[in-house]
Amino acid sequence: MTDRANRYSDPAFIASAHAWARATAARLSLEVRGPIEQPHLRPWSTVFRVPTSSGAVYLKCCGPTQAHEPRLSALLKRVRPALSPDVLAVHPELPWMLVADGGVKLRDAYSGDAILDVWRAVLPRHAELQKALVPHVSDALAFGTPDHRAAPLVEAFASVIDDEPSLSGARPDRLTPDERHALDRLVPTLERACRELASLGIEDTVQHDDLHHGNVLVRDGRAVVFDWGDACVSHPFLVLAVNLRFAAEATGRAEDDARILGLRDAYLEPWTDRASLAELRQAADLARRLGQVSRTLTFRAVARAYEGVIDAYPGGMAGSLRRVLALFAGPSSV
Repeated sequence: MTDRANRYSDPAFIASAHAWARATAARLSLEVRGPIEQPHLRPWSTVFRVPTSSGAVYLKCCGPTQAHEPRLSALLKRVRPALSPDVLAVHPELPWMLVADGGVKLRDAYSGDAILDVWRAVLPRHAELQKALVPHVSDALAFGTPDHRAAPLVEAFASVIDDEPSLSGARPDRLTPDERHALDRLVPTLERACRELASLGIEDTVQHDDLHHGNVLVRDGRAVVFDWGDACVSHPFLVLAVNLRFAAEATGRAEDDARILGLRDAYLEPWTDRASLAELRQAADLARRLGQVSRTLTFRAVARAYEGVIDAYPGGMAGSLRRVLALFAGPSSV
C-alpha cells in the first residue's frame, strides 16, 4: 500500500473526515445513524459511507490527481442535474465532497446485452451534457481539470515517452529501444489526427475519460454518471475510447460488432446538427484512438503521484504506450 493510501488509513485523517461528515450532515438536517464505514480505499482517493436518517451519503476524499473532482462534480450537478449525482456539499478548502446515494453500479445491476440497452439511453444524454459544458471549460480548467486539448495532448505524450524509463524502472516489460523510436516517430501522426478531428469544428469540453459500467449508477429508472476523477478537457468524442472498449469486454463482443457500433451512433446522434453521420462516424473512430493517448497521460499522472502504484498494473507505463502504438501504427493510421 502506498504512502497516500496509508494516509487515508491514519486514525487522525479518519477522525478529521468523520468530523467533517458529521458536521456537514448536521447542517443539512441529516442525523447520522450508525457507524461510518470506509468501503473504498485507493492511493488516489477514499470514500466513507455515512448512514443517515435520509439514507446513506458518501464522503469522497480525493488525492492530488483527482483534486478537481469535487468542484467539477458540483458544476456538473448545476448544469445537468438529471445525469449527475446529488452533490450535497463541497469542502471549502480540501478536495472533499459529500454526495447522496445514487444507486447501484451499472455492472452490478445488469449483465450481458442488457448493459448495452442502458448505454443506448445514457450516451445521448451524456453527449448533451458535454455540449452544455462547453461554456464552462474555463471553470473546469480553473478547478485543475487536466488539459488534454490537441496541443497539450501531443506535447504531453512526447514527454510521456521520455518519462517511461524512469517510471518502468527495472520492469522486464519496459519499452525496447525500437519501440521508443517508433513512438517518437508517431508524434507527427498524432498532430495530424488532432487537426483532422478538429476540422469538424466541434468544441472541446469536459470529457469523463473513464466512462465505463463501473462509473454509472442506476436506481428507479434513473442513471447518473459519477467518478469524474480522471476527467479532462478535450475533444468530446475521446470519451468513446474507454466506453466502447469496456462495453465490448462486458458483453464478449468485438469492438466492431454491430451492437457496439450502435452505441457509437447513439452517442453521435445529438451531434448530427454539426455534421453528417458519416463524417461523425469517421471522427469518432479517430477519437477512439486518440482517447488512448489521453488515458496514457492520466496513467502517467497517477504513476508519478503515487509511488509503487504502477507495479500493480500488467504492462505498466510501457503497456499503455504500446496500445497507442498499435492503434496508430497500422494501415488505418492518419
